[in-house]
Amino acid sequence: MKLIDIPKKYNENVYHDVIDNQVENLSKVEGVISIYQIGGLSTPGISDIDLVVVFKDGVQYHKNPRVFNSGIGNYLFTHGLYGASEGQFQDCLKYTFFHNFRLLYGKDINLDNTTNPKNQQILKEQIALEFLFKMYINLAVQKSYKTIKLRSLFLHIKALPYDFEFLNINPVEVLDLVHEGIRLRNDWLEGGVSKQDVVKWFRLFFKTYELFLVDLFKDKSLCAPLLNFKIAPNINISNSEKLSFSKKGFVFPDAFNILDKKYFKALNRFNTFNFNIPLNLDAPDIVNSYFNYANEVGKYNKAHLPHFMTLTSSLKVYKE
Repeated sequence: MKLIDIPKKYNENVYHDVIDNQVENLSKVEGVISIYQIGGLSTPGISDIDLVVVFKDGVQYHKNPRVFNSGIGNYLFTHGLYGASEGQFQDCLKYTFFHNFRLLYGKDINLDNTTNPKNQQILKEQIALEFLFKMYINLAVQKSYKTIKLRSLFLHIKALPYDFEFLNINPVEVLDLVHEGIRLRNDWLEGGVSKQDVVKWFRLFFKTYELFLVDLFKDKSLCAPLLNFKIAPNINISNSEKLSFSKKGFVFPDAFNILDKKYFKALNRFNTFNFNIPLNLDAPDIVNSYFNYANEVGKYNKAHLPHFMTLTSSLKVYKE
């Protein structure tokens, strides 16, 4: 297997400079009322930056905020900035579990979650299952392409214990490998981890994680408004009694290692994946409200904030 998306070492000061630059530019945009950072910087060089820009309701902003970034800035932001109207930002707190918001600019908005504890637990289970399934999709694609997106993998592996906590489960064998992956993440930038270490761990982790998910979805199903849908042009999701996946297409070698992330995009044009998972159309009311919220903010951002991501789950299991 080959490694791409290799982490680069940067100190916290570089992160703060990039964040300050975004805040300086976006705070001047008419209609911006708040800017928040989500989370921290536990492993500079691997950690990414999550910023949320809150706009007055109805404001349109069609400029891509990443134009304010330098090359380093685009590396530190692994994805786009989040954007929301003020009303939808407050709604997101009812349906998601983003936490550790830190106000960088503007109005300090009430961040209390008003969803009752019972419905919070229902949402936690749904969102945890979505993340675990999305992680499986990412791993399966990388395994099929014989290519590990290393920084992305290091970022996602650290979140898995939260999902196990949401589900109130303790899969010891998987957790041991998760902690080993986190150790690899922590040691990578110091030069104490080899490519062979990562590949060996990845293969064992994928096998163990897949068996764990197959067993988990014997007793659980993922709520969805449809029994067949896409989450990407080449990734289909279908209802089935058992978790599995299949691929159609071919994988051509990047013999000279010149494509890096573009290699994945190129392969996606020649390969189609079908993922099967137990789906459930009979969702609790709070989950249906979450689907409606996600659908509404998706449409809103497309029209008003087209270059900003929505504050929703990473797996779009709702009808757009």
